[in-house]
Amino acid sequence: MFKVRNAKLTDANAIYNIWAAGWKYAYAKILSQEFLAHYVNDTIVEEHIKRFPKTLREETKKGKIFLVLCSNNKVVGFVYGGLPSLQKYKCDCELDTMYLNTEYIGMGVGKLLFQQFAKRLKARGASTLGLWCFSDNDSIGFYRKMGGVIIDYQRNTKIENVLVAYIKFDIDEVLKK
Repeated sequence: MFKVRNAKLTDANAIYNIWAAGWKYAYAKILSQEFLAHYVNDTIVEEHIKRFPKTLREETKKGKIFLVLCSNNKVVGFVYGGLPSLQKYKCDCELDTMYLNTEYIGMGVGKLLFQQFAKRLKARGASTLGLWCFSDNDSIGFYRKMGGVIIDYQRNTKIENVLVAYIKFDIDEVLKK
């Protein structure tokens, strides 16, 4: 049985270990091993875990939503986002990050987590959602299935100059999937 709930301080370890494993899994063919080793390592994970109480407190005050997906009370995924980073794309809100424990990919639980995030955003009055995704990332297929439409491509000069896509969603369409 899967349950989606608000993140708690005690979830930090699970969240950031899922984050690190997700980066290594999803981007191994997109980013260099040197970049991944520098950006995602035990020291970085520990720093994120230590900062999590402050991050959770400050970001939720700003209106961000931080949800976790649990299976038998064990965190197996998370999603985080809220206010859009750019007004250019005319989205009411953005998904900043979403990762699943790699053992759960392809089981349909990503859809559950994504829809619960969208449902919370809709309850706040949002009708559109946007996100950035590496254009070579397999998750683009997932986002398209969820009703996302790529509306722009850019080079991310901060992350090895990779091509990223901006994907826009109608929240009502996400909830119908």
